[in-house]
Amino acid sequence: MDILGEILKQVLAGAQQPQPQQRAPQPRAPQPQQRAPQGQGPQGGPPEGMPSPDDLSEIFKQIFGGGQAEKLPDVVRQFEEKGLRDQVDSWVRTGPNKPVDRRQIEDVFGSREIDELARRKNIDRDQLAEVLSRYIPKIIDELTPAGTLDQRRR
Repeated sequence: MDILGEILKQVLAGAQQPQPQQRAPQPRAPQPQQRAPQGQGPQGGPPEGMPSPDDLSEIFKQIFGGGQAEKLPDVVRQFEEKGLRDQVDSWVRTGPNKPVDRRQIEDVFGSREIDELARRKNIDRDQLAEVLSRYIPKIIDELTPAGTLDQRRR
């Protein structure tokens, strides 16, 4: 069973859904030379330089150690060793998740690792770090539903 894959589907789907108070825009007639909606590339995919959902799935599986997230304790330890214990504890425990920014992500994983991941997928390294900062807290939160690393999904 690919636990991380299922969590990624939920997290990515949740990020693409409009907020409850927002109403979906009414369809309009196409305008000449109309640009793709903001946040999308020319064919409705991710903006140029941004990772696709498939790329993100591969990247997160590499970071977390495959579909069973075998490296989750190691990832948590990396954040703790960089002085981010308070943030990572909020992701593991139940309750709101504290944010992390792209510079902190670069510090935890190293610029060389971020550069290599971005180069392999031909995506912008700064955008990759930003995306990782947005999704890693949500993924760790979902991987630890009981609020501890010991009782994560299996």
